[in-house]
Amino acid sequence: MTAATLIVLFVLPLVMLRGRTLLTCWGTQLALTALAAILYLHVPIEARLGFITVAVLHVVVALLFIARGTKVQWSANRAAVIAALLYALAIPAMLRTPIDGDEPFYLLVTESIVHDFDLDLANQYATLENTASGRTDLEPQLGDPVGTNGEKYSRHEPFLPLVMVPGYLAGGLIGAIATIALFGVLLVRSTFLWFSEEGIEETTQRALFGFFALAPPILFYATRIWPEVPGAFCFVEAIRGLRDRRTQRWAPALLAMVLLKLRFALVAVMLAVRQGRRALAILPILIIPLLILQFATGSATSVHSWRELLPGAPVRYAIGFFGLLLDGMSGIAFQAPFYLLGIYAITRWKEMPEGFRVGCVAATLYLVTLLPRAEWHGGWAPPLRYIVVFLPVFALGAAKLWERVPRGVIAVIATWTMGLVIHGLTYPWRLFHIANGENPLGEWLSALYRADVSRLFPSYIRLNDAATIGGVVLVAGFVLFRFVRVPTHLTIAALSLAMALGLTYAKKPGATVHFEDAHVKHDGGELHPHVWFVQRFLQRGGWMTRDGDSMTFLARGGDHLLHYGTGTPAMIEVAGHAYQLPPTGPYTRAFRVHVDRNGMTTIRVLHGQIFFERMELERP
Repeated sequence: MTAATLIVLFVLPLVMLRGRTLLTCWGTQLALTALAAILYLHVPIEARLGFITVAVLHVVVALLFIARGTKVQWSANRAAVIAALLYALAIPAMLRTPIDGDEPFYLLVTESIVHDFDLDLANQYATLENTASGRTDLEPQLGDPVGTNGEKYSRHEPFLPLVMVPGYLAGGLIGAIATIALFGVLLVRSTFLWFSEEGIEETTQRALFGFFALAPPILFYATRIWPEVPGAFCFVEAIRGLRDRRTQRWAPALLAMVLLKLRFALVAVMLAVRQGRRALAILPILIIPLLILQFATGSATSVHSWRELLPGAPVRYAIGFFGLLLDGMSGIAFQAPFYLLGIYAITRWKEMPEGFRVGCVAATLYLVTLLPRAEWHGGWAPPLRYIVVFLPVFALGAAKLWERVPRGVIAVIATWTMGLVIHGLTYPWRLFHIANGENPLGEWLSALYRADVSRLFPSYIRLNDAATIGGVVLVAGFVLFRFVRVPTHLTIAALSLAMALGLTYAKKPGATVHFEDAHVKHDGGELHPHVWFVQRFLQRGGWMTRDGDSMTFLARGGDHLLHYGTGTPAMIEVAGHAYQLPPTGPYTRAFRVHVDRNGMTTIRVLHGQIFFERMELERP
């Protein structure tokens, strides 16, 4: 696989580059390879991390020459070829961890169609040792539809599993994922054809190619089993068809989109509203998927309820909105910063292409129903799952603004994006993250410095001070960039200063300690609820301990409220002081404890089984 990767990386420039530009690119890649070999002999580094880093840098070199070279043969088809080659390399890297979340259930439905010619998964659950996913721990998900004769159906729409049948027959799990990758390739081609139709210049398309096609989240969703990338392709095709009034394009694309995921019907509704008198033409597209689900599983809406359309509490909309933009675990700013430019493009609504405005209007109802829901961050899935379908629209907005974006901002976005790609391909299991208010970078820094560095990252899953600050900074930044031209050197300098000050602050004790966090050293005990607990993001996470277990962490001196739960009387020692804890029943309770001074503090369980949630400093 290593040799094949190197061959593909050197062949890659041939797809678009010619003449002196091609030779210079190859020379740069050879120099990079030589430098990497020298460093590998003298610098201790994990072999896989080092190899993927060099591979990503090779791709970056090619992308730079594609963006800035003089002898470039650019086209949407050639962009699709490059995407196909790199997705093919990425699939084995992503499969270092078993498919997870909803993925194995989609595959189970495909296997049921192939082997049993039905959607009843009873046989599949009874013979999990035969599933291509290798997941023998699967069981029906809570709320999955059950037939009148006890049939076990999946909550997931059957269209994607049906589409994966040819790929599965050809190559099992790899073939099924290759089907999704093919949709990713089609998405790349369709998106850049759309850009051309919307008047985006070739030079801008070349510059944006890597940010869209070869970066998160498109890269990660095109190489696993999720309906979002196929849905994004159908969405782009539907908008293109409606723009050109070509029913033979938009009608099947929109129907396929709704069949992929029933929730996408909300997008079809908004497109119907925008069509005015032609809205009736979209009505069958809304009805057919409901009839298919009713016939196949006995439930037209599967696990969905019409109550999901009812408004939620206003504060939930604010949390969901800023969370999607800024949350450290699953927000655009930290997981796909390029698309912040597309969000910013909304502030220049009248200057945007027609396709951008159509796409934003179509997304409105879907996003409004998503924001107040607790799983806006994607649940047990890679980040930004629920908005992948709209990313081509945001990319179009970013393309329209590209020439106005300060080069320093682009440099920061590019560097961060490169790090995300390296991290995701090297450690694909880290893309699936429990919703505990931390992210992989925050966890790593917290464990490294034994301090709560995670509190620097905005969390709207577990609200913190950084969430409020982040919201203010985002709004101020949008206003600033709307009216002020910020120098490149000032952007990079300001970011560097903010990072240095933030890390210095993070090394000091925080006012709140969450005991499930990475900076807490656990000697015994276990995470509670466990990682795969159903809808864990709705629970208060913490650490379950027993006699002799202890936790050590950085804390401030003073009185603290210790939030804990225990069914029987228990005794603990905090910073050398012993406390008798009364039972709390099924709920947690706050108990006052004292820490003498700032520094490392240990809580030791002397007697009992205790669930520790958090410890908060009492304000004077």
